[in-house]
Amino acid sequence: MKNKPEWKAKPALACYIALVGGVFVGSVIVELVLFGMGVDFLDLPFPFAFIASPVNETIFLGITLLFARYKSAGLKELGLKKASLRILAVVSVLAVPFYFLGVGISVGEEIFFGPDPFAGLFAESLMPRDFSQLIVMIALFLVVVGPIEELAFRGFVQKGFENSLGKTKGLLVASILFGLLHGLNTPYAIVPTFVGGLFLGYVWQRTDGNTIASALMHGVSNSVSIVIAYFLVF
Repeated sequence: MKNKPEWKAKPALACYIALVGGVFVGSVIVELVLFGMGVDFLDLPFPFAFIASPVNETIFLGITLLFARYKSAGLKELGLKKASLRILAVVSVLAVPFYFLGVGISVGEEIFFGPDPFAGLFAESLMPRDFSQLIVMIALFLVVVGPIEELAFRGFVQKGFENSLGKTKGLLVASILFGLLHGLNTPYAIVPTFVGGLFLGYVWQRTDGNTIASALMHGVSNSVSIVIAYFLVF
């Protein structure tokens, strides 16, 4: 009988560092290509995220699968397994207050530290220009962003830290790293995303490491965010 694939903190940290480096390199390449074509990403007829997200998430997926293969782990070991309809329904409902918690933290940050100087630029890169683009953005969150980021952060990174540090410390460390990565968008994103990572990681633990459950919660929360932002603007 084969031993069950297992990895600990060092491979998890190495994977995280590779993810950060990969996203940075991918973003630079996309911006250089657009610059070389004489295109201002703010003048695109669609959100910059339509280009940047698929590139970054493809890098995320490739790096995660490379590390998983190195540790002889398959998709099942990364948490891709069946989830009951009850679990999927519960995480979908919880995604709504989960989103508003993040909003509350962001509002608190702006009260204490002043307006986020990067907020407008970040919102512009995500905001759909019409309803059809909104649908595409929701699909992107549900099918690409949520599943791939959860595969990387909960399926590989958090699992590795939990194997070394235990569930509580592993969850905490993985969530801190999750927040720091999103700080590349704006420093104001670090704390809300850290708290979001805690919730997603806890859901992942409570569902016995089911990445599909945390991915759905992640995707639905992001979708709620963009839908509310879209209708507030238009």
